[in-house]
Amino acid sequence: MKTTIAILTTTLLISCSNSLEEKEQTLELSYIAWACDCANWATSEDIQKYNDTEEDALAEQSIFIEPADKSLILPDTLGYSMDIIKFTGHFYKKKGFPKEYSSQEKPDKARVFRYTKYQVIRSNYRESKIDTSAQP
Repeated sequence: MKTTIAILTTTLLISCSNSLEEKEQTLELSYIAWACDCANWATSEDIQKYNDTEEDALAEQSIFIEPADKSLILPDTLGYSMDIIKFTGHFYKKKGFPKEYSSQEKPDKARVFRYTKYQVIRSNYRESKIDTSAQP
């Protein structure tokens, strides 16, 4: 019984330690194909502002996304370089990692945006799947 209470208390503390901001936001985000398991979504404003500056400036502004439920998980056809998706949701108050995130690397924590809906603005899926093996 004590073990069960301790586990429940620990679970509640972990899940409550990073609550959502109250303000709902709609963000138009572009996917950045970093060569790491880092946060890989950024606004076009941040891309324009930080892309040509010091090496890690854009990476420091990038965010993770997290679906509010499993029905909102992005399909495999999304998440290609420079895909643009409009997300609606809330940021977590503290930097961290999305739920169910795992990595063998040790990436830096970043802001996490928990979205409740999304709309695809531009998908580069077809462009990245062009077969160039038949070219002369």
